[in-house]
Amino acid sequence: MKAVITGASSGIGRELAKILCGERNNTVLGVGRDKTRLSLLAEELRDCFIPVQADLSRVEGVYVVFKATREYLGEVDLLVNNAGFGVYKKIIEHSVEEVVSLVNVNFIAPLILTKELLNLMRHGSVVVFVVTAGVYVLLESLPLYGASKVALHYAVKALRREIRDRGVHVLAVYPGVVNTEFHIRAGYSLRGGLDPRRVAEEIIKAIEKKKSEVYIPRYLVTAKLLAPILPGYKVPVKTR
Repeated sequence: MKAVITGASSGIGRELAKILCGERNNTVLGVGRDKTRLSLLAEELRDCFIPVQADLSRVEGVYVVFKATREYLGEVDLLVNNAGFGVYKKIIEHSVEEVVSLVNVNFIAPLILTKELLNLMRHGSVVVFVVTAGVYVLLESLPLYGASKVALHYAVKALRREIRDRGVHVLAVYPGVVNTEFHIRAGYSLRGGLDPRRVAEEIIKAIEKKKSEVYIPRYLVTAKLLAPILPGYKVPVKTR
């Protein structure tokens, strides 16, 4: 299997790369902004892992990934749009640069990258979008992040229908709060949260079963049913 994973230098993406590289005949092209971390992961996973440094907050970064994929893989069996970015601020407190970068990483980059890599995908390939179960509530702590993920959630449903005839399967992943450096980079420490390894393992199972959606933990599927009456949600954090 030839796979492309964005946000591969830490969290869910890193764990996905490690799982896939633990199996025979897999090659993972891992995308991230941190060159040092990518290099360390490449040393750990050896020939299975191809590190690609790219900044997906800029459209140019998407084409860095596309060109590297075409050069090193030639074709793609699995694309995991995992990279994500959020800031603990009210919408009106975000700078213009933060708004543009956040929307690019969470919404625009996954769609453009999928669109460009479709020409390298064979029948039976899978595209994964890591969304968030937070699309069903108002994320009061991360409102702009939530808005960008709602947009992705909507687009994924349309995209699934559009590329069905190509034989490309689309999986949308809706995890709860995951204990990754996402929160640390925003200036907060998370209280609890899901183990990223567990999330990665559930994603792999969903890919193998060709599911269209997966909620992690599974009980979060109730959020989809109760969305009209659910209140806003504040991510449980504490200042450092």
